[in-house]
This record gives sequence, structure tokens and C-alpha cells, in this order.
Amino acid sequence: MLLGAMWLLLQIAAVGAAELLPDFYFRGGEKDHFELGLAMGQAYQAAIRERVAAHAPQLEQLLNEQRCQEHFGKLLATHQRLVPELLEELRGISSGSGVEFRLLLGVSLQEELGYCNASARRKGPDHCSDYMLCNSQHCFDVHNEDGDLPDRKLFVAQVQLGALNFTAVNYAGDLLGGMSALAFNSQGLGFSLNWVGPGTCDVSGLGRNFVSRQLLTAQGWDEAKSIVAQKHAAGHNYQLLDFAHRRISNFEVAHDKVSEKVIDQAFFHANQYQTLEVPGQITGNSSLHRLARARQLPVPRTAAEALEVLGDQQDHAYPIFHDQLSHRLGDQSDWTLASVLFDLQEGRVDLMAGNPKDGVVQRTFQVPKQRTEHIVV
Repeated sequence: MLLGAMWLLLQIAAVGAAELLPDFYFRGGEKDHFELGLAMGQAYQAAIRERVAAHAPQLEQLLNEQRCQEHFGKLLATHQRLVPELLEELRGISSGSGVEFRLLLGVSLQEELGYCNASARRKGPDHCSDYMLCNSQHCFDVHNEDGDLPDRKLFVAQVQLGALNFTAVNYAGDLLGGMSALAFNSQGLGFSLNWVGPGTCDVSGLGRNFVSRQLLTAQGWDEAKSIVAQKHAAGHNYQLLDFAHRRISNFEVAHDKVSEKVIDQAFFHANQYQTLEVPGQITGNSSLHRLARARQLPVPRTAAEALEVLGDQQDHAYPIFHDQLSHRLGDQSDWTLASVLFDLQEGRVDLMAGNPKDGVVQRTFQVPKQRTEHIVV
């Protein structure tokens, strides 16, 4: 126990924000899904093994129960039927990293899989916050990507698959755009993600990470909305960002129910359904506290003011921004791995360094503000 506590303290001392791994570049054909996964697995083998090893004990506990084995088998069959190409990407990651495919799929479907045994589910995934506004003067979304310490190693991926081009800041060992701090494509479509939890799981629906991976392929707003509206095994929250047409919508999904909130006023979102009626939804203290704290603060009129809110730490038990300081002050939640500003006015995405209220930019990405026309030569 003492050694475990010492290890955790050493890990906490080493963490500021996410640890950015070397960038990943891939250029391949439209159907090179396995090859994409293989290249990622080879590039980030050590980080993938470390992350999966941290999640493996809980996954093995689930996967060793007959009820959960049946649940997992049905989820696998659904994804093999609906998105076989994305399972090929995971198989490629498995081959490249040497990590068992079953465990990689389990990590990607961890929230959906957990419904088979609530007592064995990992600590509630009550993390990530967004504050967005799109009016005649400003159009932006700011996002805190929160997570557990084992998930802190992220990498920038710039990928071309045939005519598709997309960028993501991603977790090692997961589908691009599935577990990501930011993602956008060459059509000027971007998104951020927040966990939300309906009370049940429907194994005939897709896992949230697979849906958001598909969003990277969307060629326009209507196609992106259709992807979001697919039946989910559980649910998810999407901030869909259209840089080409300067618009933002917030989507909440629970199974085959979906709500869209067009953003024209400042709107804060955490980890519970706010626009969709979902009886029996799973909520946590962190989300409740963050929502309450956001209501206490001045409504932001600019991106800088919204970043101030995302950096707030006045609620010591469940702050909006989580770092070494917040944990020293009594933070009972997780860690903010990255903070992001999506600026639709300027066609720019900023990956922030440290507390976002300080306004320090670590990395900037340019996003197309007009759709790309594909020319075949």
C-alpha cells in the first residue's frame, strides 16, 4: 500500500499537463485501415502498453465474468457488422504494439462494457467541460480534456486516407478521434467530446469512440449530424464545429434519441444531459459541482473570458480545472490533460499550456474555413 501511494505521488509530481509524444504522420489509401493502425501501434508501442496495463486489471475483472463475456461478444458482433474497417484499425494497433486485440477493444468500449457489472465499473468517467458561444462577434468553443493519469500520454496525428485528411490530438492506443482532446478534418469540421451516461446499454448500438472516429470522415454538416444521430450503445455529448460556415451545435445522444442545441448564446456543458430527457441517467459529484460553479461565474463574452472559467479552481473538492495545485488543495476528481480553444472566427485551434486562464498557447493548428474540393489527377 505504501509503495503504491509513493508511486502515485511520484506520478502526480511528474504531471503538469499531458505528455505530448512525437507527432504521427500517415498517408495511405482509402481502405488502409489496418496499415494506419499498424503504424500507430509501432510508433507508440511503449505508451500503448503502459496505458493498457493500467486499465487491464479492471477489464480482466469484467471480461472474466460470464455475463460480461456475453455482453462483450454482442458488442463485438455489432461493431463487426457496422464498422468492420474500424475494427481493422484496432487490429492494426494490436499488431503494431503487441497488445492483445481483446484488451484494446475493451479499453475503447470501456464505458459501454461497464454496464454489465456496475460494481466492477471503473471510477465514474465524470470529466471534460466545454464552454461555447457563437454570435455575430465571436464564435468559439473552449474544452478541458480531463482524464486519468494512465491516459496522459497524447500525440498529434495528421492523417490522409485517400481523399480524407484529418488531425487529432489523441490518446495512445485508441481510435483517432475516439479518445481525443481535439479533432478536425480538411472540410473544416471539428468536434470536442464529453461523456454522458444513460442508465442502460443497448448492445445493438455503436460505442461512442467509434462514432466520433467516423466524424473525421464527414464531408459536410448534414453528414456529420447523421453520424452523430446513429444508434449508440450508450450515449455521448458532441460539440460539432463548422469552421466553413461559422456555426456550432451541441448534441446529446442516448441510444437512438438525440437533441441538438444550436449555439447562439454562451453555453456550458459538463457530464450530464441538459437538453435531452434521459430517465435514470448516471451523474456524478464533479459534473454537478462544475455546473454549479459555472453558474456562479460571469457569463463569458469572449474566448479569453471562457478560458478563465475553464481555469477556475475555487471549488476545491471538484474544480473545473484539475492540476497539481488543485490536488494539493483537496481535488477529489481526475486531471486536466489538455485545454483547447477552437476559434471559428480565425480558423484556428489552440492547444493551451498549463491553466487555460493564463492564455499560454502550446501548439496552434490552422483549420480550413472553406470546404476542400477533391481533384483526381
